[in-house]
Amino acid sequence: VEMTEAFGEEGEQGQVVLSDPHGHDEPAKFAFDIVFGLSVAQVQIYESVGKPALHKTFEGYNGTIFAYGQTGSGKSFTMTGAPGDLRGIIPRVNEELFSYIAEKQSSSTCRFLVMCSFFEIYNEIIFDLLNPVSDRSKLGGGLQIKEHPVMGIYVKDLTEIVAEDVTKVETLLENGNKSRAVSSTLMNSTSSRSHSIFTIKIHQKDEDDTSRNVFAKLNLVDLAGSERQKGTGATGQTLKEGANINKSLSALGNVINALVETANGKKVFIPYRNSKLTRVLQESLGGNSLCTMLATLSPAACNYEETMSTLRYANRAKAIKVSATKNEEASQVSRLKAEVEELKKKLAAVDSGGGPGRGGMTAAEKEAEQQKFQKQLKEMELMLNNNWEEKAKLSEEHERQMQRFREERERAAHALEEERQKRLRLLQEKNDLELSLRGLVDLVASASFEEPLAVAGEAHAWLKSHRSFRQDTEALSQQLNLVHVFKHGFDEDLKLWGEGAEAGDATLQIMGLGRSLPKLEKLRKGVEKLVQLEGQCVSDACSLDISVKRATVELDAFRSKAQSEIREEAEAESQRQGTPALERIAQILTLIQKQLQVKLEELHKLTTLEMGQTIDMVVTFSEGLSEGEVTKAVSALQALISSPIFAMPEGMPQKPLREYSPEEVQDTPETTEAVLRQLIRIEGVIGKAKKSAAELLARPPPKFLLDVAVALKQATGFPAQLEETWPDSREDRLARFQQIADAINGELGIQVDFDGVGVLKGKEVPKTLRVLQLLALSAARQSPPKHGEEKTKVEGWTVTE
Repeated sequence: VEMTEAFGEEGEQGQVVLSDPHGHDEPAKFAFDIVFGLSVAQVQIYESVGKPALHKTFEGYNGTIFAYGQTGSGKSFTMTGAPGDLRGIIPRVNEELFSYIAEKQSSSTCRFLVMCSFFEIYNEIIFDLLNPVSDRSKLGGGLQIKEHPVMGIYVKDLTEIVAEDVTKVETLLENGNKSRAVSSTLMNSTSSRSHSIFTIKIHQKDEDDTSRNVFAKLNLVDLAGSERQKGTGATGQTLKEGANINKSLSALGNVINALVETANGKKVFIPYRNSKLTRVLQESLGGNSLCTMLATLSPAACNYEETMSTLRYANRAKAIKVSATKNEEASQVSRLKAEVEELKKKLAAVDSGGGPGRGGMTAAEKEAEQQKFQKQLKEMELMLNNNWEEKAKLSEEHERQMQRFREERERAAHALEEERQKRLRLLQEKNDLELSLRGLVDLVASASFEEPLAVAGEAHAWLKSHRSFRQDTEALSQQLNLVHVFKHGFDEDLKLWGEGAEAGDATLQIMGLGRSLPKLEKLRKGVEKLVQLEGQCVSDACSLDISVKRATVELDAFRSKAQSEIREEAEAESQRQGTPALERIAQILTLIQKQLQVKLEELHKLTTLEMGQTIDMVVTFSEGLSEGEVTKAVSALQALISSPIFAMPEGMPQKPLREYSPEEVQDTPETTEAVLRQLIRIEGVIGKAKKSAAELLARPPPKFLLDVAVALKQATGFPAQLEETWPDSREDRLARFQQIADAINGELGIQVDFDGVGVLKGKEVPKTLRVLQLLALSAARQSPPKHGEEKTKVEGWTVTE
C-alpha cells in the first residue's frame, strides 16, 4: 500500500495505490478527501475528522463518524484509542465538547443540555450498553427500532443519561465498554464482535433569543471488522458472530450502492430494513446528517483482498449525496404541534363514527382505534411538553434505579458467593471424590467466562470416569475378599500338614499337603484376577489424575492471563466477577487431586496380602521330608509361593534393587518391567494405552520416559527437581530428557550413555531401557525401606514378607 497523505486545509486530495503482491493485476489507484499515513498521530485524525463534526453539531447539524475496515485494521483504536496521546476520536470529542460549552456559557446567554446513549448490535440484536441485560441468550432481550414522523429513526426504550462534565461521559463509556462483546481470534486478541454506536445529543438554548435554540446529535460508530474464517480461525459462537457481522456489513454495502445509484439520478429501492445496522444508520447514510467514513487499511500483503474490498467500499461511499438541515427547536415544535392536531382530528373522527373507511366498524374495532390514537396522542404531547428539567429529572430517576439495581445485584452476588464458599467447605469436610466432582460440574456450569475453559468440557467426562472407577473398585474389593477366603482355606490345610508333622504321621502330612495344592492353585488364579482388576483401577485413577493435573495447569495459565488483564482499571468489574470463580475452581481441582492420591493409597492397601506366616509354615513343615510325592509337592508349593513373587527375572541378581550396581542393570523389556514394578504400578503409567507393559517397552514412546520419571518422583521423591509437564517444543523435550539424565548421573556418580534425539525418534531402544532401569535404581537408593519392613511389589500388588 502506497499513500499520498492529505489532511491539511489546502483542499488537495490524497491518493492510495494498492499493488497486487502476486503481480497478477495492475496497481489500483483511489483518491479520497483525506488520507492518513502509517505514522499519523491520533490528534491529527481528530483535528481533521472529529473536531469539524463536533462544531457542526453545535451549529445544529446531525453528524456521524464511522470506522470501517477488516478485523484488526485499527477501527476501535481510531475511535477509542488508548490513554495519553493515543486517545481516539471519542475521548477527544468528549473533552472538547465540555470545553466549548464552558467557554460559550461564560460569554453568552446560551445554555446546553448534553444527553448520551450507548448501544451495540450483536448478532442482529440491539443491546443497551448503559443498562445491560443479565442474560443475552433470553428471547426478547433486545431493543426495537421505531420511526417517528418528526423525531425520525430511534431505538425504543434506549437509556439516555444527562452528562454534566467530561468525567460523567468517561464513566458512561467505561461502563458501556465493559458490557460490549469482544473475543479473541487469530487476527485480533480483542476483536469487537458487535457494532457499537455512542450518541451525544446536544440541546442548545439561548435565553435571550429562542429562535436560536437548536439541537443535534453526533453518532460515533465503531463497526465490527469484516473477517474470513480461514484468517481468524473462528469456531463455534465466534464463527456465528463473524457470519452475522459479515451479513450486516454486506447489507451496508448494498445500501451504499443503492444510495450511489440514487445520487446518479436512478430510482432504486434502498434496502435499509435488511439489517439492524443499516436501519439504525438510515438517517446518517441518506437522511438528515453529515456523515464521515473512516476506512482503515491493513498494510500486510496477506490482507490484499480485504484491503481492496475496503477501498472500493469507501470509493463508492464518497459518491453519496447528503441533505443535512439545521435542527431548529421552533421548527420541531411546530411539526409536533401539527402532528398533535392531526391526531386529535383522527380521534374525533373515530369518536363520531366518521372518517374514511370507518363506516362499517364494529364497537370493538372502534374502541381499538380510539385506544391507538389516544396512545399516539399521549406520546406526542409528552414529546412536545418534555422540557429540559423533565429530561434531567427522568435521567436522574433512571440513574437511581440503575444504582439500586447494581446494589441489589451486588448483594445477590455476595449471597451467592457465601453459599458457594459454604459448599466448598462442605466438600472439604465430606472429602468424597464424587461429591467434589459434582460440585465442580455445578460450579463450572454457573460461572461465565469470556473464553471457554478446558475444565468446563472435561468435568462431565471426569464424573463419568469416576463412575467406572467406582465400579472397578467394588469389583476389586469383592475379588480381594474371595482371595482371602482361598488363602484361609489354604492355611487351614497347611496346619493339617503341620499337625501330621508334629505327630510323626506321614499319612496326615500327605493328606494336608495334597489338599493344599489345589487350593493354592485357586489362590494363584484369584490373585491373577486381583492383579488384573487392580491394574484397571490404577489405570482409571491415574488417567483421571493426569487429566485433572493437565486442566489445573491450563487453569493456572488462564488465571495468570486474567490477572494481567484485570490489572487495568477498565477491567475492575471483571475482577470482581471472574476471579472468585476461578479461585473456587482451582480450590476444588486441588481437593480432587488430593482425594485421588488417597484413592491410590487405598488401592495399595486393598491389594496387600500378608503371606509371611504362610511361608514360615511351608519352610518349617517341609524340613525332614525327602521322599517321592511329598518332596515334589513341597517343591511345587515353594515355587508357587516364593519364586514368582520375590525373585527378579533369570539372569539378574536376586537381591533388593537398592543394592544393585549400575553395571548389573540390563536393557531388555522383561528386566525393565521387573525393575520398574519394584517401585511403581506400571499400569498407572500406561494409562489408557491399548498395549501391555511388554508391548510398550518393546519400543517406548518418547513421553513414556517422562511418565515413568514422574511416577517414580511421586512414589520416592526422585528426581526431586523434575518438571512434570510434557513440553510442546522439541528443544524443551530434549532439555527435560537431559534433566532426567543429569539426576541419574548425580545420584549414581556415572555418565549415562543416553541420546535424547534418539528417544524422540523412537530409536536407541536398548539405551532407553537401560536409562529406565538406572532411573529406578537411583529412586530406590533415595527411598530405602524402613527397618524391619520388607515390601516387594509384584504384578501391581504387594506381598508383605
